[in-house]
Amino acid sequence: MKIMAVYIDQELCKSCKICINTCPKNVYAITHKVNKKGYNYVEAVREADCIACHKCEISCPDFVIHIEK
Repeated sequence: MKIMAVYIDQELCKSCKICINTCPKNVYAITHKVNKKGYNYVEAVREADCIACHKCEISCPDFVIHIEK
């Protein structure tokens, strides 16, 4: 069993969807929830499927995502 966590700073997320497009395991999805900036932020809806490849973390232009093993 993998022990890891996906942390997302929801207040910094601008819903650019880069993480959704780069994740090979389809971990992320845009929510219907809105942050203080007015964006529907991303959540790790399938966190258990994460393989910690860090593609989302590296590609996020606003450093919103952090993967911890």
